[in-house]
Formats: sequence, structure tokens, C-alpha cells
Amino acid sequence: MYSIGQFAKKTGLTVRALRFYSEKGLLEPCFISDSGHRYYNDGNIETIQKIVTLKYLDYSLEEIEDFLRNGEQQLIESLMFQKLQLEKRRNQIDRVIASLDHAIEIGKQSEIIDTSIFLTVIFNLLKEDEQKNYLRSILPDELVERLFDFFGMNIIELNQTYIDLANQLKQAYIQPTQDEYLKSLIEQFFSLIPQDIVEELVEVLKEDEDIQLNEWLFPSPFTKEEEEWLISQAERLGMHGGVDDE
Repeated sequence: MYSIGQFAKKTGLTVRALRFYSEKGLLEPCFISDSGHRYYNDGNIETIQKIVTLKYLDYSLEEIEDFLRNGEQQLIESLMFQKLQLEKRRNQIDRVIASLDHAIEIGKQSEIIDTSIFLTVIFNLLKEDEQKNYLRSILPDELVERLFDFFGMNIIELNQTYIDLANQLKQAYIQPTQDEYLKSLIEQFFSLIPQDIVEELVEVLKEDEDIQLNEWLFPSPFTKEEEEWLISQAERLGMHGGVDDE
């Protein structure tokens, strides 16, 4: 038998970790003395090997406990399931890394970074798949594909322009500017999406007045006050959707 200190040294784990696993019911000492000292044997080493291996494979403590108690007969099935979960996580991590690469490149090319705007851009990059699936539930697939194909082909340039224009509009909200300059900013901002796609979106939304975008999934870079101001200024300047009404 090994004392807890000896067993810790033999397994490469800390005494604290061994006690933690015992508290969670994963590793029971082979013997506990009247004074409360814990002792382990070679059978405990096999259990620790299983725990460490499963933990490395990203099993939760609850899953490890269930496996040790009931799951050893379904080892292959369990490993196949865990492999699938890890592959899903890897794909998610790859998408996050790709999104952060884009965000970093966008940030490098933007002269001024407003934190709220930049985080909105990153959120949209990270949530692209969810946004696409959501839009497919309310819009024609062909329209959604065209919209995201456009975004995909222009992702760096489009987001950089989006950041710059949103920042300039926020500044114009704080510090009033000449109408001609403000009108140009609003036109450019409303024209970030091609006009033919915008017109088709408007037509679809007109056909079904019950359609409402999920505001959480599609955040605005502007506050409610800034949005109200932007709409009022567009109306004042005789604009609709970023172009003249005439």
C-alpha cells in the first residue's frame, strides 16, 4: 500500500487532486486508517489512469463517474461519441479562429476603433452560421445565399467600411455636421448591401408584416437614441433606404 503522499508521487498527481477525486466519488482509497490516513494500492493506479485518460479526452467529472460505474462495457461507443463531440468543438474553434483573424485584419485597417462597433462586428462574424440559419427560416434560401455570398466575398473591406461609417455617424450624432456631408455618410452606410438585394428584402418583408428580425442575433452598432436620430435625419434630408426619394 501507498500513503497518499507516496501515491501522489507515483502517479504524478498532487495530494489535492487525489483528495478532490475522492470527494467526487471517482477514486476510493483501498484503506482508511482509524486516524483518517488514506492508503492506495496498485488497483487504484489503474483507476487513476482511466480518470486521467478520460479527463484528457474532455470527459466531464460526471461522465467519468458514470463511465467508471457503468460504461466500461460500451467503451468503443463512448469513445466514438466523445470523438464526435471533440470534432464539433474543433470545427467551432476553427471558425472562431477564422473570425478572429478577420477581426484582427479589419481592426488593423481601420483608422479609429470604437469598441462597441468593433465588438458588434466580431459578434456578427462569430454568429454568422446562426444568423444564416435564422434568415433561412424567414427568407427565401436563394436570397439568403446571395446575401452571405456578397458578405463572404467582401468580408474585410465591407466590415472596415462599416466600422468607419458607423464611427463617423456616431461622431455626427455628437457633433452636428453639414447636411451634405451627413447625407453622404447615410447614403454610403445604407448602400453597404447592394440595392437589388435590399429591394428584394423589402419586398419579402412587405409580403409578411409579421416578420421581425431577432435583435439579439443582429445587433446594431448604434444606441436606440442614435438609431432614432439616424432615421429622423434620413427623413429630413429626403432620403429613403439611403437614396433620394426622387
